Amino acid sequence: METKRFDKNEVIFRRADLAMTMYEIESGAVGIYAWYGTETETHIATFGPGDVFGEVELIESCPRAADAVALEDGTEVREISREEFADCFQDQPEKVLAIMRQVSRRVRETTRSYLEACRAVCEKVETEERGEKDSWLSEHLSIFYKIGRLLKK
Repeated sequence: METKRFDKNEVIFRRADLAMTMYEIESGAVGIYAWYGTETETHIATFGPGDVFGEVELIESCPRAADAVALEDGTEVREISREEFADCFQDQPEKVLAIMRQVSRRVRETTRSYLEACRAVCEKVETEERGEKDSWLSEHLSIFYKIGRLLKK
């Protein structure tokens, strides 16, 4: 396991890169973005010391789904290869369990966000059916719409 150091705003990996490794943050912070560095840049998550990222693509052997960027100077991440991760199942099962807990937490948070978006859409439809306007809902649905349009590209 090799430790790598990144400066603030330095890209760790880009969307669509082939995933050969995952990362564990030793110090600093990492931001996960859609379309980092473009006018449609969207911040998805922030991770700190002890967190792992890039594990889903490594496990699934698929391209990266987003961009990972160092948020602080001196951010240090431990790079974990597929082989090293596989060895953890035998040598460090507690580490695998900790990673599974992090992934589970993220799935729960994503599910909660999805359900909130569904509720907002439902409220918007019901509000419009009553002939009323709700600026908060309109603004947030506009954001969901923009993200959805970007995902289609």
